[in-house]
Amino acid sequence: MSLSSASTVSGRGSTRIATAVAVAVAVLVPVAILFVQVWSSTSGARSFTVDERRGVAYLEPLTRLLGATTKAQSDAVHNRPVDTAAVRVAVAAVDEVDGRLGRQLRTTDRWIDVRQLVQQRVTVQKWTPPTAYTQYSDVNTKLLELTRTVGDNSRLVLDPAIDAYYVMNASLLRIPEILVDSGRYTDLSVLFPTGGGEATRAQLAAARNRIAADETDLSDGLLKAFAQTDSSTLGPGLTRPLDDFRTAVDAVAPSASLLAPAPERSVPDLIANQDALQQAALGLQDAALKQLDDLLADRAGGQARSRIIAVIAAVIGILVAAVLAWLAWRWAPVRPRRRAVDPDDEPVVQRSANGTRVPVHAERSGGARAAR
Repeated sequence: MSLSSASTVSGRGSTRIATAVAVAVAVLVPVAILFVQVWSSTSGARSFTVDERRGVAYLEPLTRLLGATTKAQSDAVHNRPVDTAAVRVAVAAVDEVDGRLGRQLRTTDRWIDVRQLVQQRVTVQKWTPPTAYTQYSDVNTKLLELTRTVGDNSRLVLDPAIDAYYVMNASLLRIPEILVDSGRYTDLSVLFPTGGGEATRAQLAAARNRIAADETDLSDGLLKAFAQTDSSTLGPGLTRPLDDFRTAVDAVAPSASLLAPAPERSVPDLIANQDALQQAALGLQDAALKQLDDLLADRAGGQARSRIIAVIAAVIGILVAAVLAWLAWRWAPVRPRRRAVDPDDEPVVQRSANGTRVPVHAERSGGARAAR
């Protein structure tokens, strides 16, 4: 092959390759940008959802322990034996969940302190009623603080969806508060059946009003969640427990109690109403946490599907880029180049028989020029 023909072939190949690369880059760059954006955004959302589900898992045994210590407070105030076995079972359940999730939720140090406090309280077999109220109230306050720590560090309090947010509001903020306040209200009513002094009456009124206000906030929030959710199980799963809970709250602290004096009730009625409210609150809590975890699980599934779709789209984009690059290489137009003169191909002039000058091409063969 002559130097000029080799140069032409090489130039045409370079042009084709450059065209194919340009087409591939034009397709792959936007595909890559979209893939990175989807992947990074879903990574952050997945991390958020995983943290929230950790918080839900922690709240279930923690609320059970809060219910057990609230009942222990009432038993001690009423001079009944404290069910220490139930408290220890609840402590063991929180131990287990903190062992799994405490590092991620940064709750272990606080839980160790609360655990020690709970164990100290239940080992005392006999309290005077006022001392029992004070000592167990301190435990319950610490447990409420741990509950808020779980909500903050799991980012449950920041949930952006309306339905999940209001279910979180019920299970993280309102139900634990109502458990504690209802226990305090009943126990103070037993300790001071005639109302006590001004400070005690103020405590009773404050506890009763908090119960009523928290129940109203909880109920209104869940009704908003029912109206805004896409879940087919949220409303059916919470309607009956919510009705039972509202009935139990009305028996202890009617919604009209914000300005009304405390209703006159016997001690046995107070205790029975408090027990019913505790059971209804824990039943609603179990149902709410299950529905909240289901909402978060559905969200996590949607995030996983988005990532799968992003991967499929990226693979399709790569295949399309490869096909288009091949087609561009195959059909790329090549601009003809001016042929260079090869010294070996320059014409040789000979004379014909009649004296005419005739150009003929010459080639090297065996190291000598030969006319063709």
